[in-house]
Amino acid sequence: MGISYGSAARRDSLPPSVNRIGSSSDYIVATWKNVMLQHVRGEIDLAFLKASLAGHHAALQHTPSGYGVVTLVESTARIPGGEVRDEAGRLRVKTQHMLRAHSVVIGGEGFFASTMRAVITGIMTVAQSRVPTKMVSGELDASVFVVDRACPIGTDPGELAEMLMALRGAG
Repeated sequence: MGISYGSAARRDSLPPSVNRIGSSSDYIVATWKNVMLQHVRGEIDLAFLKASLAGHHAALQHTPSGYGVVTLVESTARIPGGEVRDEAGRLRVKTQHMLRAHSVVIGGEGFFASTMRAVITGIMTVAQSRVPTKMVSGELDASVFVVDRACPIGTDPGELAEMLMALRGAG
């Protein structure tokens, strides 16, 4: 699946302060201020990684000194294939010098959640990531972690959490 930049109706389903970078039926990549937002509902592919790189650049345009990432992983997400995992690791190596914090909200419980944590940890290990990363269970915890480490003083974690909930509701 390729990137779909969505119709005006889909674009309008996000708050005006959220910039949709790319999406498919399986994911959305967007930015809010200097935070890249990723919502994964199915399988990620190379187009997702391309959109994520565009999100990296968009977040840095807002705050050139660095940015944060929040990834929402639903229980319907699927583990990406080896080619995508390898490319994700290479991309992480190229971009992590500007990444200040990454929080991952894992939906679901049990085997799914532990498997997704293992895949994400594997990608970061391959990339020898030194980025502060935290696996959390909710939007507010993810927001506090990223805002404290990556956002300008005065950024409200509650506002970021609201943007994440809006992203979850977007199609």
